[in-house]
Amino acid sequence: MEMSPFKWKNDFSVGIMEMDEQHKNFFDILNRLGEVAGGKKGMEVVGPVLRQLSEYSRHHFAEEENWLKVIEYPGLKYQKKQHEFCISQVTDLQDRYSRGEANIPLSTLEFLRDWLLSHILEKDKKYGTFMHDVRE
Repeated sequence: MEMSPFKWKNDFSVGIMEMDEQHKNFFDILNRLGEVAGGKKGMEVVGPVLRQLSEYSRHHFAEEENWLKVIEYPGLKYQKKQHEFCISQVTDLQDRYSRGEANIPLSTLEFLRDWLLSHILEKDKKYGTFMHDVRE
């Protein structure tokens, strides 16, 4: 059973093209993980996608946090806590998988996807609004 693929909508935009592109990439990786995690795919297929998810989440969150620091976003500390939580979930998933838990529960992938979407809609959109308000 596969996770239903994520489709990007303009409603998800934070109003900053670079961040939107990174968010789209994030979902593309989660979609790929959803495709390869189901069934009897071997570690040689799933492992690299998990590694990519782990590396990309760290890269994206670091870039986003650096950018928020530059614009002096007041919610940066909370954003960091949110990002740390997501990274811990991805790391836990990667650790369990590397220990031989070959099946990645669909519920875990859906949780990550839903967490990311709600994070974008409820938290990240706020920095987009903040930046546009500061520019005016």
